Amino acid sequence: MVGGKSSMKYGSSALVESSLKSQNFLIRHFHEIILRGDLKYRAPLAIAILSVAFQQYGYWNSPGDSESSLGVYFSFLLCSVVLSAFLSLFALTSRLGIMMFIAIAAIDFIPRWTSLANHTYLALWAIPIAVLFKEWWKSDLYSLYLRYTFVIVMFAAFSQKLLAGTYIDGSYLYYLGSHGTLTERMFSFACDSTFDVPCGFIKFISIFILLWQLSVGILLWWGVRSLVFLAIEIGFLLGAGLYADEMNFQVLNIALLCIVFRAGMPMWLLATCITLLFIDRYSISHLLNLMVQHAV
Repeated sequence: MVGGKSSMKYGSSALVESSLKSQNFLIRHFHEIILRGDLKYRAPLAIAILSVAFQQYGYWNSPGDSESSLGVYFSFLLCSVVLSAFLSLFALTSRLGIMMFIAIAAIDFIPRWTSLANHTYLALWAIPIAVLFKEWWKSDLYSLYLRYTFVIVMFAAFSQKLLAGTYIDGSYLYYLGSHGTLTERMFSFACDSTFDVPCGFIKFISIFILLWQLSVGILLWWGVRSLVFLAIEIGFLLGAGLYADEMNFQVLNIALLCIVFRAGMPMWLLATCITLLFIDRYSISHLLNLMVQHAV
């Protein structure tokens, strides 16, 4: 009897150990696929599509429509975009996922094009073209297309800020320091509020933003694809997203730039982007206010 119990105990332990080994193998195998396989080169487009789902969530999740047939329709659209992002991760279904995104754009985005945000326009300009390439993640032509898209975007952003003049004199950032959201007031300590003109620090930050956008446009135009340059630009985008409390747009930019530089998206960056999309859904200012309220 004792021998039988020992045998059962040993058999149970062996089964648990075997199960743990299988789980560890699957985790290592999945990790290896992401890091060494070409899944990491398809991940950026999936994140770009996912950013559109998060950006449209507010419109698709209107409280007044939650119990209506329209609410069901919008829920279907949201789930479809998420599914298209998932399908775009895998080589066999990537183009199918992009086709789904194109179909949703034709059904929902294009009919209301006048109310779409700028970053939705960028997504609609950048993502659907990938369907023309059997393996878009290996296509130099698609990467080139996105690179020149960013060149145009950077030059346009620089020109708009230059013509407005509010970045040259620092008045725009100075105004946000007094009237902006919680994160937009992060530089308010730098200037004396008794004066009606921006201080030197605000002017420096403002002009730096202007010149950096011009520099990024020029470097991309020249074809610079240094990973150091990419890392600095990602850092700049995250800083801009923190300041403007608009991480969704920055995640879209980061994802598309990973395709431009053909660097793929490592697991840590993938996890960071997904986390930022959830944070942006609530806004950084809102989360900070909640933390302060609970601390007090």
